[in-house]
Amino acid sequence: MSKEMNDIEKILQRQREKRKEENANRKFKDLPQSNSRGADWTEVDGVLIAKAVAVVGRMGGALRLGYTRDGGAYAVGVYGDGDPFTKYCPPGDEIESLLRRLIETYE
Repeated sequence: MSKEMNDIEKILQRQREKRKEENANRKFKDLPQSNSRGADWTEVDGVLIAKAVAVVGRMGGALRLGYTRDGGAYAVGVYGDGDPFTKYCPPGDEIESLLRRLIETYE
């Protein structure tokens, strides 16, 4: 193996080790397995979610649907309308109201 190839292999090995270390420190594995404390996307109108994603996507943006760290509220990230931003909603009807407002705004 040439010296260049050997150097490249060493760099790639260091990158793999770094990724492995970063993955070992990920927070995801420590998140609660269920959202029994509140917000639950399965309880939100799926057609409304799909329409919001489609409308925002059509204008070149994207939505990120998730939860707050404790799972107690919905987190909706909006990309493609200036700087990205996140809206938070407690469990209940507010999330569907937020999705309707997004649809009206970007339709």
